[in-house]
Amino acid sequence: MRVMLQGTGALTKKMPRHQIQTVRMAEIAQRLRVAQSSVSRALRGDPRIGLELRGRVQEMAAKLGYAPNPLVSALMATRRRRGAAGAVEVIALITNYGGREDWRTKDVCRWEFQGIQQRAKELGFRVEIFALGAFRNDMTRLQGTLRARGIRGVLLGFSRDEREGIPFDCEGFCVAGLSAYFPCVTTDRANFHGFFNVQLALDEYHRLGYRRPALIVPELNNRVSNNLWSGAFLDWQRRLPKKDRLEPFIPREDATAAEFSDWLYRNAPDSLLVYKFPVRPLLAKRGIRVPEDVGLAYLYRTSDEMGAAAGIDGNLDFVGAAALDLVVERLYANSTGVRKHPKEVLIKGTWHDGVTLPAKTPETGLAPIRSRAPAKAPR
Repeated sequence: MRVMLQGTGALTKKMPRHQIQTVRMAEIAQRLRVAQSSVSRALRGDPRIGLELRGRVQEMAAKLGYAPNPLVSALMATRRRRGAAGAVEVIALITNYGGREDWRTKDVCRWEFQGIQQRAKELGFRVEIFALGAFRNDMTRLQGTLRARGIRGVLLGFSRDEREGIPFDCEGFCVAGLSAYFPCVTTDRANFHGFFNVQLALDEYHRLGYRRPALIVPELNNRVSNNLWSGAFLDWQRRLPKKDRLEPFIPREDATAAEFSDWLYRNAPDSLLVYKFPVRPLLAKRGIRVPEDVGLAYLYRTSDEMGAAAGIDGNLDFVGAAALDLVVERLYANSTGVRKHPKEVLIKGTWHDGVTLPAKTPETGLAPIRSRAPAKAPR
């Protein structure tokens, strides 16, 4: 017996919400003279349904007041993902790490990827890597492959050269970004909490007895952090007496050893918080010892620095997991396209003491660097 759905207002008043969903989806299908399965796919943004029909379905859904139940949507997504054949839904990790260097050789990338994979496994998804270079750097071709395979979840990560700005058309995809990769794409992101981590480290310096800590980070990396590293340092400086306030050293790629020496003796720090700068050999050439003459900790410790050096662990596996969660969240909510109001999830780091930054006492206090004659800067 065929049920007529015209005028369903009275019919749905006493129904549970999930039943109302079914009735209204059937009404959409009847009014547009299409199959209910096509309506369901169109509402999920399934690329197998053409843009024109998707638009008509969404317009009719809005007219009839259709709103998906997120719990039912999540359940159905799980059923589709764990079908009889044991299939899982694929999430595409798009990378653009050009040149001879592989992103997998980088500690930061490797740790983030481990978090991505582990979280995907926990949630029943599979991550597949799509390198833009394999598509001749043509994002349109890459996206065509994703649509042809019905892949809707996309995580943007591990890109190297951002000067050109590589666009990604988010239409029909549930997209999230990892850290600051692919910065020209406006979307939800997961990142390390740069501002918090710098101030956490400086608080630990103060706890250990250091009163003139200084920040050293390359200009490029500081800019990628949205200048949060230098901003956190300068904000923390406000707590200090004016005589102990220092300027950060933010070197350009072509910065010279002489510039470092000038900054060092002009500011006379008693300790350094460093990221990706060869500070130890430069100090050694000037006869300055770590930790006897100056304390040292790293803003983000590498695998080589862990176990001995003091500093911050960025918990980057949790950053990767949080980025994967953002993609899954959008898949379950059927949220495709560009985010008008993107959000950012920030993961806090963890401090670790180390021999490079021992606690200071009145007996072991460090002499100001200014009091020692600088060695001649190498040519």
